[in-house]
Amino acid sequence: MRSRDTAETLPPRTTGKPTTYHRLVDERAHAHESSGELRYRVRCIDKLGFAFSGSERLLDVGCGDGGVARLLRERVGEVVAVDVERSAHWSGGPGLTFSVADGEELPFEDGSFDLVHSKDSLHHMQRPERSLAEYRRVLRPGGTALILEANRANPSLYVQMTLVRGHDHFRSERFRELVRAAFPAPRFGAFEAHYVPGVRRLLPWQQATEQLLERIALVRPLLAYNFAVATA
Repeated sequence: MRSRDTAETLPPRTTGKPTTYHRLVDERAHAHESSGELRYRVRCIDKLGFAFSGSERLLDVGCGDGGVARLLRERVGEVVAVDVERSAHWSGGPGLTFSVADGEELPFEDGSFDLVHSKDSLHHMQRPERSLAEYRRVLRPGGTALILEANRANPSLYVQMTLVRGHDHFRSERFRELVRAAFPAPRFGAFEAHYVPGVRRLLPWQQATEQLLERIALVRPLLAYNFAVATA
């Protein structure tokens, strides 16, 4: 959940159309955030296939260094970003606030948000079922949870994250079981996305490779990320 980031001053994005990789890398690359990391973060948002209206109030649970929260701020009206530990990279601004909070006991009233975003957070929770129930509680009726979790079956992530770093990611079946227990009719999907430091010149090749892998039926159960778009 923690990675490099830098404070940025970008105008809020008010359209639901996805921003392309090339435009973001060329126009919005940050001094301390590589174009590869930016491409990866944007891809993880775009692959949800969610049409942001531009006016939503969004809660980002497990925001880490705040880099994704800032990208989300470009697409919605307001972002409230929380994590269990404060990051030195947190820097709020118009429509963007950061605070320390536990995803299993969110300090917000029922129906406080239009959207909840949660990337690679649930597997850190002692009680992910409780966290999902909290996501639903703080959503207004008809609000949407955008939930992404790395796939334990992905060979690359299993070595890097499970064996080396000890992350206990979910298998696809477990992820779906957890989400279905909290939300009535979620839309599930999977996609390929990786951040590989130091390969800037290979980014177009990486982008094309990820898109190709997503089209191969035999590979789909091994794709790097599972996601759910779930309406309360």
